[in-house]
Amino acid sequence: MYPMPSLQHLAPSQLITLLQQFNTTNNHAIYPLWLNNEGQNVIGLLPKTIFEIHSQNQLYQLTQKQRQNCSFDDFGYCDTVINTGADTAINRVGKGVDIGELTAVLEAYQHQQLSSKQSAIQHTANVGYQDGLMGFISYDLSAHHLANANHVQASATHGEASYLTPNQPQLFLGHYDIYLTYQYGKWHLHTTTEEAMAQAVNIENWLNDLVSDVKLPTPKPLSLSPLWQKSAYKQAFYKVQDYLTAGDCYQINLTQCWQGELSNQQLVDYLPSLHQSTNAPFAGYLGLNNFELLSCSPELFFTFDRNGQGEHTIITKPIKGTRPRGQNVAADQANKNELASSEKDIAENVMIVDLLRNDLGKYAKTGTVKVPKLFDIESFSNVHHMVSTITATLKDDISPWTVLFESLPAGSITGTPKKRAVEIINELEAKPRGAYCGTMGYLNFDGTGQWNVLIRTLQASDSNVSLWAGGGITIASDCEAEYQECFDKVGNLLKILHQ
Repeated sequence: MYPMPSLQHLAPSQLITLLQQFNTTNNHAIYPLWLNNEGQNVIGLLPKTIFEIHSQNQLYQLTQKQRQNCSFDDFGYCDTVINTGADTAINRVGKGVDIGELTAVLEAYQHQQLSSKQSAIQHTANVGYQDGLMGFISYDLSAHHLANANHVQASATHGEASYLTPNQPQLFLGHYDIYLTYQYGKWHLHTTTEEAMAQAVNIENWLNDLVSDVKLPTPKPLSLSPLWQKSAYKQAFYKVQDYLTAGDCYQINLTQCWQGELSNQQLVDYLPSLHQSTNAPFAGYLGLNNFELLSCSPELFFTFDRNGQGEHTIITKPIKGTRPRGQNVAADQANKNELASSEKDIAENVMIVDLLRNDLGKYAKTGTVKVPKLFDIESFSNVHHMVSTITATLKDDISPWTVLFESLPAGSITGTPKKRAVEIINELEAKPRGAYCGTMGYLNFDGTGQWNVLIRTLQASDSNVSLWAGGGITIASDCEAEYQECFDKVGNLLKILHQ
């Protein structure tokens, strides 16, 4: 670990902006990634190994790439696929995604790193990212896995792609053996493999040059317009009601999209102001070659930890129930009290809690699934949310990777029962969600980690930007209220982007 005093004047959102600016301007593949992790900030750069899944030509293809060298004078990755898992990890749409093979590849890499002499880090409990894989998993990938093949083919309402967002990464996981941490106003550089350690001085010099030569950009106003007019939302809402009345589901999460176009700028340019406004506990950013992911998420999906007996433990905190912040203290408290006493929101929250208890029950030791907090009200910059907490201890033969992939997509952004809800979402929404409502986070090689739910999240593919918002629809939902809730959730983001 190396102190980085030259970086101390920069907040994490500012430093990641400079890193992505360098990444793009110099056409280098450093793949900068930032996770807020409830204040345990980490920024990864130039990962040792990359796992990617792209959807193109109706195929999901898993590739593994290795860093050519660790010289900060010559960035680059091998174009040769190291391990495709060709027989099982490349599947046509109708065959689904082989999550079992995917988790096997990741677990094999994890075990390799733990047993390798190249890994030189000693893991310490409760300190966030230390050495592992960081990145994101898209909603599209997990929804595709969950839905059956026949439905995929039959309900391709937005073209042949159906569940897919074409030419956009569906999964990115990097082994960031070079990373920065930021706590108590101080930056530290970490290198965790022998290869990276040998380059530590070069990395320090490069970072020092970076912050001295590059200035923070001043973003231009970015206007995003809803893809749906109100009439289109109403049509989808009442179709949801038809499905609920018919007994297909108890709850369906219906979302809508805002779209815009970047002009000679990057999505990351807006990150400092967005994060300053939201202070989202599970915010994050990832910059790839032609894709950016910027999240201001308030929602935890999973925290993986170990107890005193060395067992894997898990915490999840689903959000279901929302009210806007009030214009003054009295109005704000009234909105908060209204949410806390809302029978509708309590019922929705219970449904999602039960769904997640069922999801975790498949992988948890008998009797360990608990709900220590039910219907807590948590307040954020623009909304109040109803949040519950569920904990469990995993079975000895179950890995966190298995729990993560098999529990996606999150129940709070799909509905109950989850599989049918995902099918209906695919039928009714105007386009695939992409990364939105997927997850972003990290898993250390020792099995500890943290993953968010990608809500309040922007994604940019080339120059096209999208932002989504929605809510859980039940038989008791009011169309006008649900439509307004979408704006309550992203209104402050739209305002900041447009300033």
